[in-house]
Amino acid sequence: MNIHLPSKVLAFRMLAALCGFLLAFAATQTVRADAVDEEIKRLVTRFHEASSTGDIEFMKFITSRAPDALAIGSDSPEIFVGYDAIVNWWQGIFDGLASIGYENGGLPVVSPVNLQVGHRGPVAWAAEQAVWRFANGDVPFRLTLVFKREQGHWRIVQQHFSIGVPNSQLPI
Repeated sequence: MNIHLPSKVLAFRMLAALCGFLLAFAATQTVRADAVDEEIKRLVTRFHEASSTGDIEFMKFITSRAPDALAIGSDSPEIFVGYDAIVNWWQGIFDGLASIGYENGGLPVVSPVNLQVGHRGPVAWAAEQAVWRFANGDVPFRLTLVFKREQGHWRIVQQHFSIGVPNSQLPI
């Protein structure tokens, strides 16, 4: 095949333009991915603030309206499905803690560490370790949250709290 010099130059320019576009697109996607991860981190921080201050309005805002939204607490019977059940669970926690003297009924969360976040499309997740600060002592716990984009907002569609039990305490 015999390509004339002007055709080679044109082909090179087209290839360079395509590469430039692809690099610009990839950079935009990286910035967008980092922005989503940062938004999820801010929401996890705000979630802890709401828990610590008894902010039921934020819990209502951040909880998914999906009928299969799920919350699993650290106590065996604490499994709640659906928006109303989850919001009522949080309200019960806040009311119970307020009745025994916790300011605003908040469930104090301190020292969150090892926050890991990720996302794919309209779904994001977070996992971390933190500590509940109770009047009679601190309790380390683990938390996973799954977010789904609903009507332009990230909402928690699944939340799971757990308290680690050493393997040596398992009845193996």
